[in-house]
Amino acid sequence: MIASTGDREAFATLYTAYFPRLYRYVYFTMRSRADAEEIIQDIFLKVWERKETLAAIRSFEDYLFIMVRHRLFDQAKQQATRQRAELYSSDAQPEAGNSVEGEVIYKEYHKAALEAITRLPKRRQLIFFMRTQQSMSLNEIAAAVRISRSAVKKHLYASIHFIKQQLHME
Repeated sequence: MIASTGDREAFATLYTAYFPRLYRYVYFTMRSRADAEEIIQDIFLKVWERKETLAAIRSFEDYLFIMVRHRLFDQAKQQATRQRAELYSSDAQPEAGNSVEGEVIYKEYHKAALEAITRLPKRRQLIFFMRTQQSMSLNEIAAAVRISRSAVKKHLYASIHFIKQQLHME
């Protein structure tokens, strides 16, 4: 594999050769030009980061398409999670015609959640806000905080577990 040596020119050749096919595949699924391009950029970034291991790969094309398929699956899971969270938060909010009591309960619940968040360790708070308030991807957070993607996931799961625990105690 030419790109396994780290040659930028060889990498550019691979990128140029595979981009059109990957783009058609991703665009067909995402229906968004920007999303398709971002996913392909991320895939090629991973390829560049793993260039030393590429020599062991039998079919570079299969490798790329498997990476893209996994990324699309992850993207779909994230979108489904966001939609469930939005649905849950919209269900939890009192409607305009509801009683004052419902609004007070909602505000108390919201206040308790914010207090629970402030009890998180600083790094977990930062990761939690990057994900929930800034809608950053796990990879973006990992790069910003300089930890692995799996460490970001662990921090998020621990944060959510802690916040839920705190809300159930009150």
